[in-house]
Amino acid sequence: MRIALAQIDMRLGDIEGICARIEDQARLAASQGASLICTPVPLFGGMMPGALLEAKNYEHALLSSLTGLAARLDALSIQAVIPAPIAIDHTPLFEVFLLKEGRVVPLRSLFAARRAGSAEDLWLPPVFDIEGLRVAVTFDAVNDLKILPPGCDLVLFLQASSFDVGDESTSCVASVADGHFAPLAKEKSVWLACMAPIGGYDEAAFTGGSFFMDDAGRVVAAAPCFSEALLVQDIERGMVLPALEAHELPRYQREEWLWEALRLHLADSVHALGSTSVVVALTGDLPSSLTALLAVDALGPRNVTGLFVERSQVLTPAQESAEHERSDRVRELASNLGIRLIERAPADAARLLDRDAPGLGLALARERIEGLYLEDVAIELGAVAVSSITKTDAALAAPLAAAGYLGAVAPFGDVYLTALEFLARARSRAGSAIPARLITLNAVEDRMASILAASIAGAPESPVWRERMARLLAPLEAAQIDGVLEAHVDHGLSQDEIPLAATAPDAVALLLMIVRAGEVWRRRLPLVPMVSSRSFPERRWPAQLAWSDTGRGGEDPLTCAGLVSAESERVLELGEEHGRRVRGEIVGLIAGMLGVPVDDMDEDEVESELLRRMREAFEADEGGQNPPFAGGRPHGFTFFSQN
Repeated sequence: MRIALAQIDMRLGDIEGICARIEDQARLAASQGASLICTPVPLFGGMMPGALLEAKNYEHALLSSLTGLAARLDALSIQAVIPAPIAIDHTPLFEVFLLKEGRVVPLRSLFAARRAGSAEDLWLPPVFDIEGLRVAVTFDAVNDLKILPPGCDLVLFLQASSFDVGDESTSCVASVADGHFAPLAKEKSVWLACMAPIGGYDEAAFTGGSFFMDDAGRVVAAAPCFSEALLVQDIERGMVLPALEAHELPRYQREEWLWEALRLHLADSVHALGSTSVVVALTGDLPSSLTALLAVDALGPRNVTGLFVERSQVLTPAQESAEHERSDRVRELASNLGIRLIERAPADAARLLDRDAPGLGLALARERIEGLYLEDVAIELGAVAVSSITKTDAALAAPLAAAGYLGAVAPFGDVYLTALEFLARARSRAGSAIPARLITLNAVEDRMASILAASIAGAPESPVWRERMARLLAPLEAAQIDGVLEAHVDHGLSQDEIPLAATAPDAVALLLMIVRAGEVWRRRLPLVPMVSSRSFPERRWPAQLAWSDTGRGGEDPLTCAGLVSAESERVLELGEEHGRRVRGEIVGLIAGMLGVPVDDMDEDEVESELLRRMREAFEADEGGQNPPFAGGRPHGFTFFSQN
């Protein structure tokens, strides 16, 4: 039997257009003898459909289009597996629709209903048969293969995790050479078909790389990474088919995959915003230069415009020389990239605001004026403005970054500043137009110094406080600062868990405080593709939060579960103590009645003495004529009354 994987990139939510594209792919697959075609997960609703599922007619529109598509595919004698998000009891769920014989079958919901079990059955992999092949469908190959029903021939893995630069498995076929996926297929002795999406969907980015793997863990067919493809493969159990050699498989290269993921996301974002061109504010530094290069790779030089705004407040010869050097770098970059460059004269913020010193401060006023220039050019050209801010900017200089107009998309908004140097070096191997002097550690350190200066400028109006901030942050290298941010933001480490806190605790605490204080400003930043283990949009905290995670200071962690356990133990101890106290009181009462001296005896001795006297009392009448309880009253115990 032949199965086709349609690695296609479409405009998110264009239901009719997507169905038409699937039909075209199905027609091609059927011409190659395929009986089943599969499509990527995010086509219809993206990875975070949110309020889309609450729209009254979304589900109707989806199912109506799929029903029409099912009828057309039936005429082609081909079935389809199409994932799409729906809501079940107000809970988002990626349903698996099987289009067969002109019908639309929701596999997950149907199998859960047949099992008549709990709601958890919705999350089990559904299984269906096609031409004698038993196919299980999963969104989580690692965990679902452990609970795979017996008798399955093929596992259809629909990748739902977007690209994460720190998780090699999200690159799909490029991770196989490093040991991903193959052990799963061999352990369960099943074929594995990985349907990998490609392109950008809201904040998510995908790099493609679909593949077929036989039950021996060998890749027998693979689609290219970073481009659309239709992959068709015969599934033959028990037969050894030709496979790709290890050297033929793509290998995951961190910088290359990151660059291509951002390129794909930028292209899709610009098209989704209804444009084919962008404008980038060029400032002569590495981030803005790399952003322009990325835009050229994504859209072509004809569709990229650079904007250069000269700086005012150039008062000294040194400042004038630095400004000339900056303008030369920008013009050189534009010439190398072959893009149009628009230059604007500097604006005097004080004159525009009609005051000697702007209340905003010169840096803030300049950012807003340059943002106005950027917005004006974007509107004039009908282009999308692209921001060059990095994750470091968002972490430490969010107030200044959000002060002016930045544009609609920030492709490096989830990439730390220091990573750009390595990204630029990797890209330069394929030919780079960025001046070599910008791809250096010094250039990164200079940009980091600008970010820290902006962060300090946005601090409360206290010269003493700003001076202390500068003194604490000055000794730190750019890599150390980004290391602290990555540990805290991406990996959720508290202050005392960050390695640098051992030698610079005050500086680390200050960085974490700055991150917290910028929360409300980060919400004003442009769309950011999520390519790390945790982006700022995913990490959103309350905007008015005044608490920072400064660690425990060496104390053992306190948890609610620990309090419950301690309280339960306390209740048990109180119960035992109460029992002992009541028992002691009863023993003491009886001892007093029998005249047993308890002051010089412990509890065990008192009990022993009581037992001895009671035995003696019951054995007093050796002849048995006067038993201890004759007449309903014990003899020998004068304190017992008739009652």
